[in-house]
Amino acid sequence: MLYFVFVVAGAAIMEFLLLPFYIRLKHRKKYVPLKLVLKGCMTLIPVVICAMAFFRLYGRSGDFSEMSTSAGFQTSPLVLAGLCVCLIADIVLAVNFPAGMVLFLLGHICYILYFIRIGGYNPLSAVILIVAYIFTYRSFSRFREAMGRLWPAYYLYALTIDMTLSVGLMLPFGIGLYGVIPALASCLLVISDYMLAANRLTGRKRWSDLMYLSYYFNGQFFLALSVFGPVMMEL
Repeated sequence: MLYFVFVVAGAAIMEFLLLPFYIRLKHRKKYVPLKLVLKGCMTLIPVVICAMAFFRLYGRSGDFSEMSTSAGFQTSPLVLAGLCVCLIADIVLAVNFPAGMVLFLLGHICYILYFIRIGGYNPLSAVILIVAYIFTYRSFSRFREAMGRLWPAYYLYALTIDMTLSVGLMLPFGIGLYGVIPALASCLLVISDYMLAANRLTGRKRWSDLMYLSYYFNGQFFLALSVFGPVMMEL
């Protein structure tokens, strides 16, 4: 029970304390170190929650390659690796945007491999990927000039997050209820990225900082919870 009190407290601190405080400071030129600390702490919470679950599994098997509960839930350290990479990316993005994009790309690759590892690859994912990428291309191709020399990176990143979505959405069909929370997480992460891209490329604040950041951090939180819940409850 204490574990879940910790999770609820972490979620409350992230959503109702750290995020509003960060939003108030986000567009101020001062307080840069404080903003980096706040942003890092919001991603650190899911990392810690996920790590707790993995160390509990490791304590039983003594082997990081054997990541499953007695009830049959299977997971992989790839999700923890993705969360750690995104934690670093959150900090780097504020200092060097292209480098931050590369790290987030690596984080999404970890998530894609994690989804395939636990749920396999459903052929319908390819259909979803094609439809999603066509929509992405049609929506953002008119902002090619705003992308500048980074336009190949934008399109590559879009392909990667669309793949995250396409594979994630199929998880409930591959692993049942275990797949619902990571599928929701994939949706939140992708929606957040599209909101951020729309704001950055159009030069207008079409989506509030609170909205897309809330989607992003909750997406990370749900990824951690998708491992923490079944492991701690022996599901």
